[in-house]
Amino acid sequence: MYSLWKSGKNKVRGLQKRINLKINFLLGTKAQFIKTIPVINEAIKRGLDVTIFDLKQHAKTTEGLKEKIDDKCNFINLDNLNYDLGTYVNLFKWFFKNLIKAIFIPIKSLKSEICIVHGDTLSTLLGVITVKRNRGTLVLLEAGHKVPGVFMHFPESIIRYISAKFSDYLISNGKDQLEQLSRWKVKGEIKEISTNTIHDSVLETKIIESNKSNRVLVSIHRTENLNNKNNMELLVNTLCKISKNFSITWCLHIPTKNKLIRYGFYKKLKKEGIELINLLPYEIFVNNIFNSEFVITDGGGVVEECQIIGTPTLVWRNEHLDQNHIFQKGKNLKLSNYDKKTIEQFITNYKELIQNTESKTKYNPSEEVVDILTKI
Repeated sequence: MYSLWKSGKNKVRGLQKRINLKINFLLGTKAQFIKTIPVINEAIKRGLDVTIFDLKQHAKTTEGLKEKIDDKCNFINLDNLNYDLGTYVNLFKWFFKNLIKAIFIPIKSLKSEICIVHGDTLSTLLGVITVKRNRGTLVLLEAGHKVPGVFMHFPESIIRYISAKFSDYLISNGKDQLEQLSRWKVKGEIKEISTNTIHDSVLETKIIESNKSNRVLVSIHRTENLNNKNNMELLVNTLCKISKNFSITWCLHIPTKNKLIRYGFYKKLKKEGIELINLLPYEIFVNNIFNSEFVITDGGGVVEECQIIGTPTLVWRNEHLDQNHIFQKGKNLKLSNYDKKTIEQFITNYKELIQNTESKTKYNPSEEVVDILTKI
């Protein structure tokens, strides 16, 4: 009888511990918020105590995204910015200012608590340093992206490696990412989920179908393209060439706009009637993907969104590293390799690409992540 009573008491304590579990998210970029909001809301739904520490890297853009977060969430701002960081000078000023704060100003509430960082941005690195400085339990979401070289995809590549080596738990999906973590011989515990959490973000978006009307959507932001004038010139010339047959909208990140102006391409694009606009709210952007004939992008998240939705997509890169599994699932994706023949073939035959949409009930990555967190 005593053993049964003790067993029941332990179960109650275990349940109480899970209910009172505190989860901290250290985020700063648009992509980080987009991919973690479903996880945050799932955690709140289960009665967990959730706090977001906002590093404000994309302060203006993320304000709209925060409206999608359950109001039971706690917010703590780690910076007072009210605009998106777009220039390298401002970005590094912001980084080093917050690096000093992370090192010398402790956040005692993080000690021994579960702390989640995401991806491979400067916000990720600041999050890692902050958590380790305060002796929190570091969980890296979307771990295992490959490192092609220290100066390729800089600084993302080195941040991927550093974050993985210091994490206590690494949440990943896809064979390539898991194999990469194994090769790095990470000390943390690797946890696999079915697919990227962006899957939930896309499927939670209300889609309003409209006439495609030969619309094309463009989104380019990777440094491997922005800092390579030849890659950018090839893209600009391609867009100008097809602008007579397609209505093209290019959603510009701040660094992309700056580079187009510096290279002298901005006026050329405007002259050809190509619409150059600021970044769109997430729901509108996803709807634009759905209602476009095809998309041209170099963004990892956008590639996944296009794969889920099924819109033909020309990936403006010469490799896709850890996204092999995405290309295997997404028959609508085509790698450009910066090859004119490949690009022309895609534009001519994009309608022949299989629209490989995913089942709405096939994956539940956010639920899987929270399951992992409650067992740490």
